[in-house]
Parts: sequence; C-alpha cells; structure tokens
Amino acid sequence: MSKTPNPRALDRDEADMVEQTKALAERSPAELRDLIGRLRGRRDRVQRQIRGRVRAGESGPDTGAREKKALLTEAIARVANEMDRRKSGSKSGGASATATDNLREAVRRKAESPTWTGPHDRTADLGPSETPNTKIALSGALHAEGMRAAIARSTGAR
Repeated sequence: MSKTPNPRALDRDEADMVEQTKALAERSPAELRDLIGRLRGRRDRVQRQIRGRVRAGESGPDTGAREKKALLTEAIARVANEMDRRKSGSKSGGASATATDNLREAVRRKAESPTWTGPHDRTADLGPSETPNTKIALSGALHAEGMRAAIARSTGAR
C-alpha cells in the first residue's frame, strides 16, 4: 500500500465517518459510541468481503478493500483513544497511574496487617480419630434385624 491514503477507497458515508473522527472534542459520549459502532460495522463488513474473496480463490491484489479496512481501523483507534481519555479524565494522569496507585495502596495495607502465624511444629496431621465405640456394627453389616429388611428389599419375603 502507498503511504498516502487513497480517498477513493472509502464511499461517501465512510469518508464522512472518518472525517468525523478527526474532530472528536465537540462530540458527546453518545455520539462517540454511535460513531464507533458504525465504524466497526463497516470494518467488519469489509473484513468479511476480504475473507470471502480469499475463500472463493479470487486471485490478484485486493488492495482497495485492505486499504479501506486500514483507514476504518485507524478511525476506530482515534475514537477509542478519545473515549479512553474521557473515561480516565484528569483524576490522576490516566489508567496506568490509577493502577499504580492501587498497587501502592495494596502494598501499604499488606505491610500494616499482621502476618498469619501457623502452627509452630511441623508434625503431620494424623487424620480422623478412631471410632470411639467399637461395638457399633460396620456400615452395611447384616444382623438379625437388618437381615429381614435386606431380604424383603432384594427378593421379597421368604
């Protein structure tokens, strides 16, 4: 592709949208959301056309569609940057400064809180304790009362 954008790569509506992205300061947030949505829709449509031509096996350079996609992608980036700039505002210098401030605050809170102290010895856990009553029948054991119920359930009365 050439370094200068070809104005004929875009149709009239697309060229108008790209021109709108060059003066974003006077746009409202709703207008920016609408504009970026329309730009993404056009870019996705061009991408589908490019992929369809590749699948169909049409040979030859497809520079017009690729140039159109590049111009729309640049316009989307401009709008997204403006939206990010507005979102971060002039609070603390942007999103990266906010993340740094949050990290500093977390490190400070961790330093203030006492550390957890676990057991002082390194003995292993012995597991569950033994059953205290050894006269209780094991699970599933069949004694006189249990035998009648088990036979009734399995084969019927004998």
